[in-house]
Amino acid sequence: MSGDDASGRPDAEVLAAMTHRRKSVPVPPIGAGTGNRFPEPPGTVPPLFEPLAAFLARTKDLPPLSWLIEEVVPDSGNLLIVAAPGVGKTYLALVIAKKAAEVGRHSFLVFEEGRPRSMFDRFTALGFLPEAIVHIAHRKGVRLEDAAIREQIATHLCAHEAPVLVLDPFSSLFLGNENDTEAVNQAKEHIQSLATINPRALIVLVHHTSKAGERGEGPPIHAARGSTVLSGWADMQVNLTREDTPRHSGLISFVAQVAKGRDGETAQRHQFTLSLADGAVTIEDVSETAAQDKEQQVRRVLASATTPLNKAQLAKMVGGRRQVAFRAINAMEERGELKWEGRGYILAPGTATEQEP
Repeated sequence: MSGDDASGRPDAEVLAAMTHRRKSVPVPPIGAGTGNRFPEPPGTVPPLFEPLAAFLARTKDLPPLSWLIEEVVPDSGNLLIVAAPGVGKTYLALVIAKKAAEVGRHSFLVFEEGRPRSMFDRFTALGFLPEAIVHIAHRKGVRLEDAAIREQIATHLCAHEAPVLVLDPFSSLFLGNENDTEAVNQAKEHIQSLATINPRALIVLVHHTSKAGERGEGPPIHAARGSTVLSGWADMQVNLTREDTPRHSGLISFVAQVAKGRDGETAQRHQFTLSLADGAVTIEDVSETAAQDKEQQVRRVLASATTPLNKAQLAKMVGGRRQVAFRAINAMEERGELKWEGRGYILAPGTATEQEP
């Protein structure tokens, strides 16, 4: 796959053009009204390496990881949202844009799917005001390999202090083979060239889950369809699963599980419930509840088993992701609720009657 744009210019030349006209942008928040305290002298190229002492002095006063949506959406960096069709990926992207607008941040939304009226209904259902600082490119045929498009996006990312860019979905922005690591890596480089334009920007990439991911098989970080390059690119990956709501209730609900977090914990689960009647969004931490449910499943399987089960057999009978079942089994073993007998686990005496509802 060529690294040239439609006009024949190589990516390096395009990025140089972006950088040449780039305005000074603030580093992650230093304080109101302050910008980059370490600007590059005009017309110079900084050295590749710097002494550790210089790096530590330059970064020691920067704040720790902060959140746009607590424990789910970081304030800046690269966020990958992964889910099956119809689960709520675009709704989460809109919630992110709404949260950003509420704190004065501009959002630039690239949506390549959905009927225009459907998008209108989503914006109005979530209570977006027409004057919200949200900018949308809907079904404009945006392609990541188009350098002219990337330059337009870069201009907007440079013009605002802490913008949000949503790219939804990856499959419509990238027309190559999602299983081709080289091709996806090139697409990733196009996205990363935008991410580096403004260190305070939040880049949100929306992607579909694989068939195995839909079935809950394998590690959560590998739930995305195709090459694992995008999971490697992301600072944070959030996988969504749909939750049932009453028919005609006007509610949409999904659980966001943190599958990857460079600077924070993983495996947290937060349930989002959106009211399409008044635009209200409620977010509930269900991490502990999910763990308790999985442990209860382990108890039920062992209570009905006629012979001891080893960890692999037990995880298979519990169902879902093996790693989640393994965590539940390990936690129960540490607390003394499971006992190893012969070639497998049984419930420790009294565990079933004490833990069953």
